[in-house]
Amino acid sequence: MPASPTAPDPYIQRLVDERYEVTIDGGYLIVDRIPYLTYTREIAWGALICPYRTVDGVPQLDNDHQCWFTGSMPHQADGTSLEGPLVSEKQPQTVAGRAVQMRFSNKPEPIGDFFDNHYNKVTHYIHKLSRHARDIDPAVSATSVGSYRRREVPSAFEYANDAIAQGGLDAVADKLRLRRVCIVGVGGTGSYLLDALAKEEIERIDLYDHDVIEPKNPFRMPGAMSREDAHAGHYKALWLASCYAAMRTGVTGHPQRIDADSVAELAGADFVFIAVDHGPSRGIISRFLVEQRIPFIDVGIGVDKRSDSAALISRARVTLVTPDTAHLVDELPTADDSAEAVYNNIQVIEINALNAMLAVIRFKQYLGFYVADEHPDVIKYVSSWNALELRGPSQS
Repeated sequence: MPASPTAPDPYIQRLVDERYEVTIDGGYLIVDRIPYLTYTREIAWGALICPYRTVDGVPQLDNDHQCWFTGSMPHQADGTSLEGPLVSEKQPQTVAGRAVQMRFSNKPEPIGDFFDNHYNKVTHYIHKLSRHARDIDPAVSATSVGSYRRREVPSAFEYANDAIAQGGLDAVADKLRLRRVCIVGVGGTGSYLLDALAKEEIERIDLYDHDVIEPKNPFRMPGAMSREDAHAGHYKALWLASCYAAMRTGVTGHPQRIDADSVAELAGADFVFIAVDHGPSRGIISRFLVEQRIPFIDVGIGVDKRSDSAALISRARVTLVTPDTAHLVDELPTADDSAEAVYNNIQVIEINALNAMLAVIRFKQYLGFYVADEHPDVIKYVSSWNALELRGPSQS
C-alpha cells in the first residue's frame, strides 16, 4: 500500500504501512489485534504494549526486549503453553489504561538487530504469537487496514519520567495526580518535601513561607546555592519555585506567612503539608484544615545537645490527620516556644530530609501508592534508638 506518513518515526510508520493497528499512548507503543491460541486451541486477540520514548524526536529502545500482553496465556497448536519460553511475569495490572495479564521476555537467536528499533521488537513478538494461530487457521493475520493514533497524556513536566513506562507503573503513579498540594513552610524539612513532591504529577504545588534565605539555610536544603544567592535575600518560596521551573510547571511561591488572616489561602487544596516551627501558627492552620475536611501531614523535628558528651540526640515526627482523625489536632505542639527556639533551634540536614521522606511515604500510603499493612497516625524517629515508633489504630 502507498506510504502515508503520519507516524512519528519510520519504524512506527512501517508498522502502519504494513497494516498493523498502532497507537502511541503517552509513553507507550500499542499494537492491537494480535492473534494467538488459547489453551482450548481457540484463536483469540490481544494487544502488545511496550515503552516508547524519544529524545529530540529520535526513538530510544534502550535495549529493552520486554513488552506486556493483554491476552490470556498463549499456547501452541498442540496445546503446549508458551509460558516457559515467552512469559517472564504473570501479574495482572493496568498499563496504558489497558488490563494486561503478563509480561513477555524473549530474545531471538541469533540476536542480530533485534534491539535496533521498535519495528523489529514488535514484529518479533507478533510472529511468536500469530504463527501458532495460523496453524489452526492459515488465513488469520495481525494485519488489517493499518491505522495510527496518538493520545497525549497531560503532564506538568518538561520531559517524561521514562521509568514509569519502563516499569508499567502509570496506574500506580496516577494515584498521585492531585490537583493542588500546599506546603506551608519551606525551610529545612519543607524544602525536602518539595523536592520529593515536585517529582510527581501533581498539577499545582503552592509554597507558603515569608522568610528570606540566610547563608545558613542552604546547608539544610536540597541542591547547592552560590555565595551571591545565599546572601541576596531571596524569599525561600520564590527561590525554590524558580529552581523547579526548569523541570516542570505548576510550582508557585507565595512569600507570605499563613496566619489567622491568610489561612483561607489553603481552602480547596487536596492535601497540605505543615512544616512550621511556630506552635500557634500550627494550631491555626491545622484547625482550619480540619474544618475544611482537608487531609494534612504535620512534621516536626527536635535536636538536643547531650549533656555528658559532645553529641546530639535528634527526633523526627510525622502526624497524618484526615477527616476521620480530626481529634489528633489536639495533640499537635501548638504552644508558643519562640523564645526557646531562638536559642535551641538546632537543625541538621539528614534529620530534615528523613522527616520529609517519612512524611512523603505516609502521604503516598494514604493515597494507595504504597501498601500499608499498618496505618499509623503518628510516626516518630529517635536517633539514639535507631528505631521508628508507630502510633495509630493498630498500635497501643
